[in-house]
Amino acid sequence: MEFNAITKSIFEIIDMEPIPVNKTTSLKEELDVDSLQMVNLMTRLAETFDVPFARFIEHADLIDTMGGIYQIITGEVKS
Repeated sequence: MEFNAITKSIFEIIDMEPIPVNKTTSLKEELDVDSLQMVNLMTRLAETFDVPFARFIEHADLIDTMGGIYQIITGEVKS
């Protein structure tokens, strides 16, 4: 799974025009994603990429950055 494919999905889900991002981009600080949007985002990403939602919960410390979400989706973290 490519980083760009995941970021494209994120922008579609949060209904925002894509902007240049990297793995350190913060969803909360730089993209203004609030807590309700974050829950919706994680739910939709779990469905889209067939990732157990529990993995997002287990690694909640990573979901604030694009790189953290990438790690969760690609399985670079232990479940």
